[in-house]
Amino acid sequence: MTLVTGQIVFLECRQIRLYAEVIQVLALRPTGWIRPLALVSETEAIALGADFDATSLMATKPAVPDMLWPLEQLQPALDTDVIPLLASLSAKSTVSAAALPLDSDRRHLTVNEFVQWLWADRQASNPSNL
Repeated sequence: MTLVTGQIVFLECRQIRLYAEVIQVLALRPTGWIRPLALVSETEAIALGADFDATSLMATKPAVPDMLWPLEQLQPALDTDVIPLLASLSAKSTVSAAALPLDSDRRHLTVNEFVQWLWADRQASNPSNL
Protein backbone atom coordinates (compact mmCIF):
# COMPACT_ATOMS: atom_id res chain seq x y z
CA MET A 1 0.00 0.00 0.00
CA THR A 2 1.38 3.38 -1.01
CA LEU A 3 0.08 6.45 0.78
CA VAL A 4 0.44 9.96 -0.62
CA THR A 5 0.36 13.47 0.81
CA GLY A 6 -3.19 14.75 1.17
CA GLN A 7 -4.74 11.29 1.30
CA ILE A 8 -7.33 10.60 4.00
CA VAL A 9 -6.60 7.55 6.14
CA PHE A 10 -8.02 6.09 9.32
CA LEU A 11 -7.11 4.09 12.39
CA GLU A 12 -9.82 1.90 13.90
CA CYS A 13 -10.24 0.65 17.46
CA ARG A 14 -13.29 -0.45 19.44
CA GLN A 15 -15.68 0.57 16.65
CA ILE A 16 -14.26 4.10 16.60
CA ARG A 17 -12.31 5.54 13.70
CA LEU A 18 -9.79 8.34 13.80
CA TYR A 19 -9.72 9.92 10.34
CA ALA A 20 -6.58 11.86 9.45
CA GLU A 21 -4.90 13.56 6.52
CA VAL A 22 -1.47 12.35 5.45
CA ILE A 23 0.83 15.37 5.70
CA GLN A 24 4.04 13.57 4.74
CA VAL A 25 5.21 10.02 4.15
CA LEU A 26 8.61 9.39 5.73
CA ALA A 27 10.06 6.81 3.37
CA LEU A 28 13.27 6.07 5.28
CA ARG A 29 11.22 5.13 8.33
CA PRO A 30 7.95 3.46 7.39
CA THR A 31 6.07 6.25 9.16
CA GLY A 32 3.47 8.81 8.21
CA TRP A 33 3.01 12.30 9.57
CA ILE A 34 -0.75 12.61 9.95
CA ARG A 35 -3.15 15.36 11.02
CA PRO A 36 -6.26 14.12 12.85
CA LEU A 37 -9.51 15.37 11.30
CA ALA A 38 -12.32 13.54 13.11
CA LEU A 39 -13.16 10.84 15.62
CA VAL A 40 -16.16 8.88 14.36
CA SER A 41 -18.29 6.31 16.17
CA GLU A 42 -21.66 4.82 15.27
CA THR A 43 -23.42 7.60 17.15
CA GLU A 44 -21.32 10.73 16.57
CA ALA A 45 -18.59 12.43 14.59
CA ILE A 46 -16.33 14.83 16.47
CA ALA A 47 -14.51 17.36 14.29
CA LEU A 48 -10.94 17.82 15.48
CA GLY A 49 -10.08 20.82 13.32
CA ALA A 50 -10.62 24.16 15.05
CA ASP A 51 -11.36 25.99 11.79
CA PHE A 52 -13.03 23.76 9.25
CA ASP A 53 -12.90 25.30 5.80
CA ALA A 54 -15.78 24.01 3.68
CA THR A 55 -14.18 25.26 0.46
CA SER A 56 -11.06 23.13 0.86
CA LEU A 57 -12.70 20.43 3.03
CA MET A 58 -9.66 20.42 5.30
CA ALA A 59 -8.99 21.55 8.82
CA THR A 60 -7.05 24.80 8.46
CA LYS A 61 -5.94 25.18 12.08
CA PRO A 62 -5.54 21.91 13.97
CA ALA A 63 -7.03 21.67 17.46
CA VAL A 64 -5.09 18.51 18.29
CA PRO A 65 -1.43 17.78 17.61
CA ASP A 66 -0.21 16.06 14.48
CA MET A 67 1.01 12.49 14.93
CA LEU A 68 3.69 10.20 13.55
CA TRP A 69 2.27 6.74 12.92
CA PRO A 70 3.55 3.47 11.39
CA LEU A 71 2.42 3.29 7.76
CA GLU A 72 1.35 -0.35 7.95
CA GLN A 73 -1.30 0.56 10.53
CA LEU A 74 -2.88 3.35 8.46
CA GLN A 75 -5.80 2.29 6.29
CA PRO A 76 -6.80 4.37 3.26
CA ALA A 77 -10.31 5.77 3.64
CA LEU A 78 -12.78 5.18 0.83
CA ASP A 79 -14.31 8.17 -0.96
CA THR A 80 -17.75 6.84 -0.03
CA ASP A 81 -16.81 7.24 3.65
CA VAL A 82 -14.83 10.47 3.43
CA ILE A 83 -17.07 12.68 1.28
CA PRO A 84 -20.19 12.37 3.50
CA LEU A 85 -18.00 12.71 6.62
CA LEU A 86 -16.34 15.92 5.41
CA ALA A 87 -19.70 17.37 4.35
CA SER A 88 -21.15 16.52 7.75
CA LEU A 89 -18.19 18.04 9.60
CA SER A 90 -18.39 21.18 7.50
CA ALA A 91 -22.09 21.57 8.32
CA LYS A 92 -21.46 20.94 12.02
CA SER A 93 -18.32 23.06 12.38
CA THR A 94 -20.02 25.84 14.33
CA VAL A 95 -21.79 23.35 16.59
CA SER A 96 -18.61 21.43 17.41
CA ALA A 97 -16.69 24.65 18.02
CA ALA A 98 -19.33 25.68 20.55
CA ALA A 99 -19.39 22.23 22.16
CA LEU A 100 -15.61 21.99 22.43
CA PRO A 101 -13.92 25.41 22.69
CA LEU A 102 -10.52 25.83 21.07
CA ASP A 103 -8.76 25.96 24.43
CA SER A 104 -10.61 22.88 25.70
CA ASP A 105 -8.49 19.93 26.81
CA ARG A 106 -11.39 17.56 26.02
CA ARG A 107 -10.39 17.20 22.35
CA HIS A 108 -6.87 16.26 23.35
CA LEU A 109 -8.17 13.84 25.95
CA THR A 110 -10.49 12.19 23.44
CA VAL A 111 -7.72 11.60 20.89
CA ASN A 112 -5.35 10.64 23.70
CA GLU A 113 -7.82 8.04 24.99
CA PHE A 114 -8.31 6.63 21.50
CA VAL A 115 -4.54 6.30 20.96
CA GLN A 116 -4.12 4.64 24.36
CA TRP A 117 -6.87 2.11 23.55
CA LEU A 118 -5.38 1.44 20.14
CA TRP A 119 -1.88 0.75 21.49
CA ALA A 120 -3.23 -1.32 24.40
CA ASP A 121 -5.35 -3.46 22.07
CA ARG A 122 -2.47 -3.96 19.62
CA GLN A 123 -0.09 -4.84 22.43
CA ALA A 124 -2.57 -7.37 23.84
CA SER A 125 -3.06 -8.99 20.43
CA ASN A 126 0.66 -9.08 19.55
CA PRO A 127 2.96 -8.31 22.53
CA SER A 128 6.15 -9.00 20.55
CA ASN A 129 5.34 -6.31 17.96
CA LEU A 130 5.76 -3.06 19.86
